[in-house]
Amino acid sequence: MAKITTIIDIGSNSARMAIFQKTSRYGFHLIHELKSKVRISEGSYEHDSYLQPKAMERALDALKEFKKISDSLKSKKLICVATSAIRDAPNKASFITKVKKECGIAIKVIDGTKEAYYGALACANLLHKKSGVTIDIGGGSTELACIENGIIKTMVSLNLGSIRLKELFFDYAHTEEAYQYVRAYVKEHIQEIKTFCMQSPYMCDLNVFGIGGSVRAYAKYEMDLESYAFNFLHGYELNVTNILPHLQTITHASNIWLADNGFEEGRIDSIRPGLLILQVILEELQAKKLIISGVGVREGVFLNDMLRYHHGKIPNNINPSVRSLQDIFLTSLDDSKTISKHVRTFFSLLQKPYALQDSCLQALEIASKLYNIGANFNFYQAHKHSAYIALHSLHYGFGHKERYTIATLLEYSHKKRPKLIAPLYEDLLPQHDTLQILSFIFALSVALAKEKDAYIYFQHDTLYITVHSLPLQQALDEIMLPKLNQQTQLTFVVTRS
Repeated sequence: MAKITTIIDIGSNSARMAIFQKTSRYGFHLIHELKSKVRISEGSYEHDSYLQPKAMERALDALKEFKKISDSLKSKKLICVATSAIRDAPNKASFITKVKKECGIAIKVIDGTKEAYYGALACANLLHKKSGVTIDIGGGSTELACIENGIIKTMVSLNLGSIRLKELFFDYAHTEEAYQYVRAYVKEHIQEIKTFCMQSPYMCDLNVFGIGGSVRAYAKYEMDLESYAFNFLHGYELNVTNILPHLQTITHASNIWLADNGFEEGRIDSIRPGLLILQVILEELQAKKLIISGVGVREGVFLNDMLRYHHGKIPNNINPSVRSLQDIFLTSLDDSKTISKHVRTFFSLLQKPYALQDSCLQALEIASKLYNIGANFNFYQAHKHSAYIALHSLHYGFGHKERYTIATLLEYSHKKRPKLIAPLYEDLLPQHDTLQILSFIFALSVALAKEKDAYIYFQHDTLYITVHSLPLQQALDEIMLPKLNQQTQLTFVVTRS
């Protein structure tokens, strides 16, 4: 696969470009992204799905700019897909020919099932939850797919989209008619999805993975509403019971209300029909949680190309964000491997006495892999730089709580333990005592990064560590003990052989 790859997705509402750089076999990151609101479908639903001249010209201008940027970044491969509006257009062949001639871009028109697959492929590999239903709300269609333990199962494409509904109903203020139409259409066409969810043991408390511009715009609104600690959309979780009244309010809101509540001007005319579709499907599926996906068709197309010999699946023990950070910032993994070894030793000794969940070990091991990524910026402040980079770069495969926990472990990887956590961040971290123990484990493991043969055991609430060198003994003695509120206080003794 080309080291730098460009993916273009021409949707009914927007044309979007994403450019990815591979750093190793499974490591990659986004290096450029651009969106143009071309509205290729504008006027088509009122003209038997024919693409209209002005809309085609807008799309052509955007694609020329996309190609120019792609070439400037020395992208060696460009894949362009087109979805609902173009696949439904009787005059699509002439548009595709013109794009090829004037832009040098070959457009591949994908059907609804393939579109659903690409969105699901991205979620299955790049979200922190591995079971649920994807909902990709576009301008001309909505795609759904069931993911069971990371495997894509059932896929459905609906002829429902935000622009389609806008032009057929909302432009004429027929909101209630739109609701009745969507309700009837969804009931009829998602029975296969509902049946699968009822039969699957992984779908008891159903997660819905929301894809698309309307869903992301709505997520920003919810973040502002609750004064959320971060602005990371990917992996943001919402309780469906809490948000259904909000969706109802927005679908019936005026343009003035939408603008006053932070919705972008370019999104105002399509947000109401888009969220009407989301509301109805959430209700019909009786979903418990809406998880926002910052990835979709473009990432799915990229992964489909990258994983074409790997059955569309990144191996379970590899995370592309972690691998990419290691590729970029670390020249050697030796220390990380030693730290990880010590982490597992300490965790096995302290897990039962301090009621540590299995998931805590993953946070410790990821922190082990990234502990020194900030050293290239400033050796003496490496832990702070490492924490910042991890928090803002662990985009794929982590929930927000996991990201913040890993970053906190990195930040306090030396002598000190985490301070009192502000209420704004409390729900994004483990409980106080657990965090203190995890931080202590990680600090000890980092101090032992150069010591492979330390002797470690735990007895009567005391951790005993025997090392070979005096400097290391002194360094360990300086590490602060965890401050526990409910658990038995932990002590440790360091000796030298």
